[in-house]
Amino acid sequence: MYFFWYRIKQFLRFYLAADTRYQVHSPFVFEFANAVLEDDRWFYAFEDVEAIRRRMLKSDVTLDLTDYGASDKSVTLVQKQVPLRHIVRVAASSAAQGRRLFRLAEWLKPERMLEMGTSVGVGAMYLAAAARDARLFSLEGSEACVHVARANLGILGLNHRADVIHGAFSNTLPGALQALGQADLVFFDGHHRQAPTFSYFEQCLPYVHERSVLVFDDVYWSPEMTAAWEQIKQHPRVTLSIDCYDLAFVFFNPGLKEKQHFRLVPSAWKPWKKW
Repeated sequence: MYFFWYRIKQFLRFYLAADTRYQVHSPFVFEFANAVLEDDRWFYAFEDVEAIRRRMLKSDVTLDLTDYGASDKSVTLVQKQVPLRHIVRVAASSAAQGRRLFRLAEWLKPERMLEMGTSVGVGAMYLAAAARDARLFSLEGSEACVHVARANLGILGLNHRADVIHGAFSNTLPGALQALGQADLVFFDGHHRQAPTFSYFEQCLPYVHERSVLVFDDVYWSPEMTAAWEQIKQHPRVTLSIDCYDLAFVFFNPGLKEKQHFRLVPSAWKPWKKW
């Protein structure tokens, strides 16, 4: 219950402080807002992914889940049986998040993408559908979820350039980064603790460049994740951050004269903020 009220409180603070594209004076951030937050085009891929989501929500399948723990301070793995539909409800990227990821990838046109936390593959499907020629490595700790995600990517014909890798992030991340050679887009969606999140962020830094974007889910999941987000924003390599509450983005453009931080919502959320 504490975390529920924490997230409500953080959302209200975020919303009151957030701007829309009409208050943005940075050409790059304005372009980002138009492409990721304001683009209302509908793509066939949206319905394709959501059809798979609906099928999973109706499934009676139960998975033997290996849980590395979003809040577990120990390194002990938790083995449990969880209905697939429950995993989809609580762990998969939402439709709104998926569309934002799709539009981000469609705008950025990455060649090499990395996702940390595949779950059942919803986020991976949106990313791979938006950048079909890009290489995508998606890392997942639960072997059962890996099989489901691979099957879902295969249904949409997206598995030719997307690989789901099983194992703890600490074991799989170094090899995935080396295999990619460079990271154009990285989506952090797993292991919701401050120290590991910041560690994985730092491991990615040697592979980013001035057009790279790192995307963080659930930065208001807990005080610890919010602290991780604040720590990441202040890193010397980060030149720009855009906080959209459900997803947060960092950029590394060395051409920016000073570090900039934005909180943005779609203009429909604040229709009076057009001037």
